[in-house]
Amino acid sequence: MRWFKPSIRNSISALLSPEVHQDPGEALEPVRKAMLDVLGEDGAQINPDLTRRLKYLHDPHALWFARAEMVAALSQIHGEALAVHRVQSLSPVFQGLVPRSLIEASRSRR
Repeated sequence: MRWFKPSIRNSISALLSPEVHQDPGEALEPVRKAMLDVLGEDGAQINPDLTRRLKYLHDPHALWFARAEMVAALSQIHGEALAVHRVQSLSPVFQGLVPRSLIEASRSRR
């Protein structure tokens, strides 16, 4: 038996959330732009499916985990070390969109 209906639970968490409420699509646009900028034209040519996914993913977690594919595509162009560095530079744009533990875990792997 459910004690709380999802709409009530979501409303309570929204009230307790310290973040500014905005349209999720608006919050993701700077992330998308930053990811596409890092991928660049060469990366887009190597992996057009990834470019398409980055443009249409609507979940911050999905964008976060797409970083692994970005490293793979950028490694073919720039080498693995530079690819990892470029993708890790995206971490600040995810602040407030993914749990802090994910961001900290990506920093500790350096």
